[in-house]
Amino acid sequence: MSSAQQLRGWKTVVTHSASVSHSVSRRGRIVFHADDFGMNRAVTDGIMRGFEHGLITATSLLANAPDAARAIREWQRLQTIVEAGRLPSTAVRRDLQEPHAPLELGVHLNLTQGRPLTRSYPSELLDARGCFPGIGRLFATLYRRRRPYEAAVLAELAAQVEFLRDHGHRPTHLNGHQYIELLPGVRPAVRELLERHQIPALRLARERGLLQSTVLHEFRPANWCVARVKRYYADRLASAANGWDVALPHVYFGTSHAGRINLEIMRGFLHSAGRCPLIEVGVHPATDAGREFGVLGEQPDPDCWHDPLAHLRPQELGLLTSPLLVELLQQFGLSLGRLSPSHALPAAQAA
Repeated sequence: MSSAQQLRGWKTVVTHSASVSHSVSRRGRIVFHADDFGMNRAVTDGIMRGFEHGLITATSLLANAPDAARAIREWQRLQTIVEAGRLPSTAVRRDLQEPHAPLELGVHLNLTQGRPLTRSYPSELLDARGCFPGIGRLFATLYRRRRPYEAAVLAELAAQVEFLRDHGHRPTHLNGHQYIELLPGVRPAVRELLERHQIPALRLARERGLLQSTVLHEFRPANWCVARVKRYYADRLASAANGWDVALPHVYFGTSHAGRINLEIMRGFLHSAGRCPLIEVGVHPATDAGREFGVLGEQPDPDCWHDPLAHLRPQELGLLTSPLLVELLQQFGLSLGRLSPSHALPAAQAA
């Protein structure tokens, strides 16, 4: 879709929604959260476009990623645009009753890709090149022996949070790259960072409707199995977070559809959500330039970074900037929201 076509589409939606908004009572809020901010230029630019021309409301920074410093500069540029009232998607956001609250920037805690920021990180949690080993090996190591590594894990994740703070930004939320926040050996560090930095919100990847979305809809039984494991550990995180002073989304979608969310899948998500007050959808957009990483995506590059979703990400960016997504949210009576406590449920109530 060209820029002119997209703009005409946004205007059509704004005009049409004036009548729709009177007939449909808003029943809940939805957050479109973009992971991997700073992974590479294509991902950073795609997320920025999703804010400026689409419905992204939050993102989280990969502090050890190659494009992290530029991503923060782009975030600062975005704040200038918002403060000047020049955000192209402002009219549609206003029609979707987005709250008068800042867009959200958190930290995408990472122990599975790239190199650690701390020099004393244990070699047992790295591969032969000194890179993070991937989620499978990390899980296996922490599952067998987590106690000896908890201090080092906390120090590394703290360095990632402090990277953002050193650049003048207080994180609004935490979540994990490849859902590491769900791992038993990582949970103590997550709680410590939430309290130490007074971070108000945490991802809770408890996804509903997995059988429908992964087996009945697409027949991906392997995806269902992996997503069910994530759901199991998300339930355990919810129990652990009972009593933490942190806000959690009521329901989350995206654990089994990274890079593949389209309008039909989104409709299924919203049906599964029911009348939840706050829905978080994890998305992975990038510009078309990210396709150049597609071949590398199959094998790690020398700097320990690769993007297996590179060939899929532009599709999700297209969805997030599509007038059809606006119409879908209107059909379900949903408004744009935030992860902050004013729009999310305390952990004690969500568990």
